[in-house]
Amino acid sequence: MSKQWKKFDALPNYFGGKRRIIRDIFKRVTKPDGVFVDAFLGGGSVSMWAKAKGYRVVCNDIAERSYAIGKALVENSRIKIADEDVALLFQKTENSGFIEKNYVPKIMVRKTAQFLDNAFASLRANFEPGSMRFYLMRLLLMKYVAGTRQFAKYTHTRDTMDLDAGKFEYPFRSKSHASHNLQMISHPLPYLLKLKELINRGVFDNHLQNEVHKLDVFEFLKKTKGDIAYFDPPYPDSSSYETEYYVLDCMIAGEKIEKDDSVFSRKDAQEFLDRMFASALHIPHWIVSLGQTNPDRGISPEELLEMVRKYRKADVEVLEHRWSISNIVGKKQTEGNVEYIVYTI
Repeated sequence: MSKQWKKFDALPNYFGGKRRIIRDIFKRVTKPDGVFVDAFLGGGSVSMWAKAKGYRVVCNDIAERSYAIGKALVENSRIKIADEDVALLFQKTENSGFIEKNYVPKIMVRKTAQFLDNAFASLRANFEPGSMRFYLMRLLLMKYVAGTRQFAKYTHTRDTMDLDAGKFEYPFRSKSHASHNLQMISHPLPYLLKLKELINRGVFDNHLQNEVHKLDVFEFLKKTKGDIAYFDPPYPDSSSYETEYYVLDCMIAGEKIEKDDSVFSRKDAQEFLDRMFASALHIPHWIVSLGQTNPDRGISPEELLEMVRKYRKADVEVLEHRWSISNIVGKKQTEGNVEYIVYTI
């Protein structure tokens, strides 16, 4: 596989995504086949890589956004998006105007919001709920939304407010900002067709029955058999995925939803990590990814290693890499921002 694996382009940019350290995650895995259990699917890069390596992948995530990725690119092995599917997103469909009412002008310009309100309604009306094609199209819209936002985040509002007001100097102040902002005010069809091709390239068959689940992680682990378990929980005492992706989650739902942050994001996350490991004792080998954004917060490499060694022989490796947002390279890693992996294999 090439250094920059092209099938990762099918995935949406994702806060905390692991595609840049994927080889570090797998480099100590000595078992070449079997069942790979991904307890926190997240952005999907680890499960996709495991699928390509020839494992039967059983993955899980309670978030609908992640479940859609798993259905479209891990469980799905042959169905792809057709041009006619994309065309259906423009078919005028009755909708509540939820995105336009709630996210203009801070998050979306009006025309883009109107398109998305229609597109999400068309998705629900024209594609069988629960089908592979339904989740492929949901992934397409997720990638489209992410592609119109700076760093795929929803907290940068000045650019969008200026664009909605017809002011272009600030939004186009640099090449990096201009590329996303141009998508925001352009007709969506060319970009959707480009994204369709990227997603379709990520659909492949490894001739195994891969599965994705949407369960509480403790319930999932207790009922799932496997050979290797990979854990990539949210970083303790840090910004939660539920906060980072609240706007997107509401767009997917078509309404304001209750935000329930993961227990793994809390200051007392050690209790839940310990419970997680106890739920996975029947799976022989573990890989655990974690990190700290501040040396005074979260769980240190030494602390996590001690937790795992309560159950298994293990060691830890602190990674040298560049910090990123949504897999977009940023500043060099600082002393207070570390990524590390605990291995029991």
